[in-house]
Formats: sequence, structure tokens, C-alpha cells
Amino acid sequence: MFEECLDVFKRELEDDSNLILDEYIPADGSYIIVDNNGKIKKYQDIKLDKKKRGTSEAVVKGSYFEEICFYDYHSKLISMNKPVDSKKVIHSNNYLAFAVKKESITSKLTEAIIDNYYDTLKNPLEKKYKKSKEASKIYQKFEEEYAPVNIKILEKCRSWIKQHIFSIDKLVQIDLGKKDYLKIFFEVFEVGEEDNKKNRELFIQEDNRYIFPNIYNSNDYNVEVEGKIQGIPDNNMGMNAKKPFLAIKTRKTPAGYLVDEKKAILQKQFFEYLMNLASSGKNNVYIDTKNYRIKAYSDQDERDDFDEMASGYYLRIQKGKELEIQVQDNLVDYQNRLKLNFEYIKFINIDRKEDKLPEFAKRYGIYYKRTNVGNLINEIFFSKCLRTNYFMDISAINVKDSTLKQNIIMYRNAIFDWVYKGIDNNFSIVEEKFALSLIKNSIQSDDKYKLRAKSQLNLHWSLKDYFFKTKGKQGGNTMVDTAIKVRENVKEKVLSKNEVTMPSNDEEYYYAVGQLLSYLIFKSRAGKKMQSMVNPVLNAKRDNVIKMRLFQLYKKYNYDISIYNYHMKNLYAMILGYKPKNKVNQEMILFGYLDENILLKSNAKNVSNEN
Repeated sequence: MFEECLDVFKRELEDDSNLILDEYIPADGSYIIVDNNGKIKKYQDIKLDKKKRGTSEAVVKGSYFEEICFYDYHSKLISMNKPVDSKKVIHSNNYLAFAVKKESITSKLTEAIIDNYYDTLKNPLEKKYKKSKEASKIYQKFEEEYAPVNIKILEKCRSWIKQHIFSIDKLVQIDLGKKDYLKIFFEVFEVGEEDNKKNRELFIQEDNRYIFPNIYNSNDYNVEVEGKIQGIPDNNMGMNAKKPFLAIKTRKTPAGYLVDEKKAILQKQFFEYLMNLASSGKNNVYIDTKNYRIKAYSDQDERDDFDEMASGYYLRIQKGKELEIQVQDNLVDYQNRLKLNFEYIKFINIDRKEDKLPEFAKRYGIYYKRTNVGNLINEIFFSKCLRTNYFMDISAINVKDSTLKQNIIMYRNAIFDWVYKGIDNNFSIVEEKFALSLIKNSIQSDDKYKLRAKSQLNLHWSLKDYFFKTKGKQGGNTMVDTAIKVRENVKEKVLSKNEVTMPSNDEEYYYAVGQLLSYLIFKSRAGKKMQSMVNPVLNAKRDNVIKMRLFQLYKKYNYDISIYNYHMKNLYAMILGYKPKNKVNQEMILFGYLDENILLKSNAKNVSNEN
């Protein structure tokens, strides 16, 4: 799997040499470019917009942002375990750059530390790699193939830093009390197209001077095979004296995985590319091994340029102290575009003006992609609490509603697989479970219009119809047909002036139960009508229990029901006279409870029936 991903990345990198830099976001801080005359050419503050997962538009459009990204990328440490400055105060890797935390300038940084940094870069073989035979060998080979350190330029950079770093706030407006970075880059050639190319080439050379001897996890495990050094890559494997259990004792070489220098650098670049994507909020990565392409998206992206993938891999990545690959899965015939268009239907009308509705109650319409439906599930069922908690440790999930939290924990993996991996297995069963649980939970909230519960039932039945159609089932009715038919039939029987007509089926019966339940609770004169009053009926598992609890409510509130309310009598008689054939249909009870109440509507037209 990993080798295939690397092959795709290698192809992409060959086609676009700026692949990594295009997604690169520098760390928060102040960036200074110094020209060859020692003058400040550019000063720029950069801060990550955590909501948009990027830098501000003004910064990105700035004429020097590209240069800052280039210089920063080619001067950063592989890790803090491999610093040039042994005190770990200076965080850059070559003499053309100087990176330090602002607060360290006044508290930790000294001239001795600066001199030690430049002395190490001046003679790396003696100062840094002397104790490691393998590292020395790699560094010597680098100098033979490229060039020794340019002492003249190094000393020029050292002199500028020692002269200005402790009074840098007098040269530029900068707050040295902040905890973000100050990074200084030196352009040592004249400004011109050819000179700019020389500056970049020198930066890359000095970056490589640091990278080559440090590219492996530990040079202690390096071996030479046919004149080429191979070692343990630093990104996805680690070996040291503190982890002896990782060594394979039965082999001459205890390392389980060795790669040559080119492969190690390619792996480093791949993980840097993924980290850049994670930093910009593009957590969903699709690696197409057939068409050799990589596509990455945030959870909010529309993905207009990517609908399918014949074969490849999915990675869910997250930025932590280092790159976190939270999920990896093989994908076969992945389709983000739905097999059939999904229509979010308003089964239950919401009797409020459009401008007074919350945003979640305005989402009705047609959707074409599963990620869009995933957004509906997150917003309407889970009140936008699901997406941020897909991979959160259970103890760290900050959701006060215990039922909502429980459903997130129980069903987040199945929902994630359906939305982002296209895995349809039994999702309709899972959806029904969390939908009913969350609808019943929403009914108990202090919501006069029950907007959340109505929107949830509408979405649940819309999904139910979608799954019904995608499975190509023959016979049976969709929920659209069922809802219309049940509502009209029960309404006709309740408002009839003839003899009482019994429900035709269980659906009509349980819809009638919900209608009566809603009406009786409406009749309560309690100052605050708690929706939890519906629980005894909603949670009942047997019909005789439902009838008993409805009777208890009737006795409690019949003081406000006229003996001439014949519509009420018809409805209650329908319930008392019918015996259901199947188990309790909670969905139909919810539908009857949340739907427009027949009795209240008819009473509004004929108030005299209540007098």
C-alpha cells in the first residue's frame, strides 16, 4: 500500500515540482528577507486562519509570500531531535536562515549560542558528525559531489545576526513577547531573475547539506549495499536504544526496513506534503493508483473535480505534533456522486415563516453527492457535533447532551465509512437506529415548534426512500406515498360525521396514537409543558401499555375536553377499537405526534365544538 502511494506521489512530483510548496503554510510569526546589502527587503507577519485553514488573502497575494514559503521550507529542521543548535534555541538548518521563537530572543538566546550555531554550520564534519562514522561518510560524500561551505557568505550572515538580532524590534515593528516565530532569510546575490535563481539554488544546496546526513532515523543502522548507503527512514519507523523490542534479533541487520537515500528523501517529501494538506484543513486524501493522481479535500469542500476512483487508497490525516494518519482504507470503485439523486423532502410541514427558521430547517432540496448528504446528517441529526468528533478520544468529546454523545460514539465509524469511503454495507440499518434515538431525544428539548425533531424525521424518511430506491426493490410503497395516504385516511375518518371507522392498518393506527398524544399534551394547563411527557407512550413496547398510558393522560386532561368534541371521540374510538398486528411502529407514532394536529386544526375552524 505505502509503495503504491509513493509511486503516485512520485509521478505527481515529477509533473509539478511545486507540489509541496503549493500547499505549504509557514508557521505563525514574523518573516524578514535581507538583501545582499544587508538591508531589509521585506517584512511580513503571517498567521494561520484557523477557521479557513489558510493564511489571509492579503498575505497570499503579497509579492513575497512565495519566496517566504520557499525559504522557510528549505531551512526547517527535520525534527527537534536533529537540531543544528545543540541548545535547541535556533530552529533553522543552514546559515542562510535564522529561526527563533520571539520570546527566546530576550530570555534564552545569547551570542555564544549564535556563534555555536554558525561554527557548527561552518565545519559540520568536525562540530556535528565527528562522533558518527556513518554520518561523516554521508557528509563527506555530499561535499565531494556539491561544494564545501561558503565561509565568506556564512560570516556575512553571522555578522548581520549578531549586530541586529537583539535590537530587531528597532528595525521593524515586532512584539518580542509573543510566542510565535521570528525568521530571517538572507538573499546573498543581487536581485534579478538569474540572481534569484542563484539564491534559490544555494538555499536548496545548504538545505541538502543538512538533510543528507540526517535523513535516516538513526545512522547507527546504516549499511552499504553495492556502494549505496541504506538506512531506516525517519518518517514511519523508529529505532533507538529505548525501543529494543523493535529490533529483529535473528537478523544480521536488526532493522526491518531499509531504503536508499533517494527513497528516504521521497518518503520525507511525501509526509511533508501530507502535513501541508493537514495544516490547510484538507484532511481527506484520495490516492488514485490507476490514474496516478492525489486529491485532497476539507470536510466542507464540494469536490467538483473528483467524483469517482476505480482503485486506490483513502487517508484521513490530522495535524498534531507530527502528521497523524487516523484512518487508512483500500477503495474499490469509490463513488462520491450518489447512484441516484437524493431528495430531502418535507414530509412534515413547518408552520413558520422562512425568515424565522434556523438554517438547519432550510436545507430541503436535491443533493447529488454523498459528502453533501453527510453534511446534512452532521447538521440536522447531530447538531454539527459529529464532524469534529469523528476521531476524538471518547474522554475528550465535549458534548453535554448524553444521548447525542452516545450516538456519536456508537455510530461515527459507520457514518464516516459511508460518507468518505463509499461503503454502503448495512448503512440503512445504522441510520434507522441513530435517527430514531435522536428524534426522540430532540422531542424532549425545549423547542416550542419542534423544528429539530421535524427536520430529523423528514431527513430520516428521505434517506429511507433513497435506500429503498437504490436497492431496486419491487413492490411496497415509498415513505412519500405512505405518509400522504396515512395522513389523508386518518383525517377523513376523524372528521367523518358517520359511524366510527377503524384504522385500515397498523400505520394508520400508530399515526392516530401520535395525533391523540399530541392533542392531550396540548390540553395540559401546566405553565411549562415538558416534552418528556411523551416518553411513556414513545418508549412503550406493547400495545396494551400504549392504550393504558393514553388513558392515563386522557383522565388527567379531559377536564378541558368538551363532551361535544366528536372529532376527539372518533380519534380515541379508532385507537380503542383497533388491535395492531405487528410490533410497535415508533416512526408512525412520531409522525402523528409531530405532524399538524387534525383536532386542533378542525377546532380552529369550529370553536363552538369545544364550548
